[in-house]
Amino acid sequence: MEDYVLVGNNIVAGDTHMKILIAEDDAMLQAMADTLMGHWGYNFDLVSNGREAVEKAMACNGDYDLCLMDIDMPVMNGFEATRLIREKVKYFPIMAITGNPTAKRKFFDVGMDDFLGKPYAIRDLQNKINKLTVKYYQHQ
Repeated sequence: MEDYVLVGNNIVAGDTHMKILIAEDDAMLQAMADTLMGHWGYNFDLVSNGREAVEKAMACNGDYDLCLMDIDMPVMNGFEATRLIREKVKYFPIMAITGNPTAKRKFFDVGMDDFLGKPYAIRDLQNKINKLTVKYYQHQ
């Protein structure tokens, strides 16, 4: 029997569970991410700082479909975490999530693929995820 899952507003067949790494230190935004990822049917790992993001990425050799990377975090910021991830594991898309979109050039210089400014609309987040991931398009 084939499994069906909800991806965005579409019901699709097969294993479309994207694996997303979320690096976010704000407890309220972590709770929102947990709710949204569960609702959208995505598997995810949630970490609270850049060092933990690098450790998770290295532990699975970058086996993620996407990373949502906060920029301003304790221990290690999103810029440094992205730089290290790009050096140490295979490629996967990384999107900056930030309250300071003025550093746009720096996002791309360290190897990020896109960014989304805080606060953001849930639909904007969903559209960016869909834009940056291959699994979404494979099942259309």
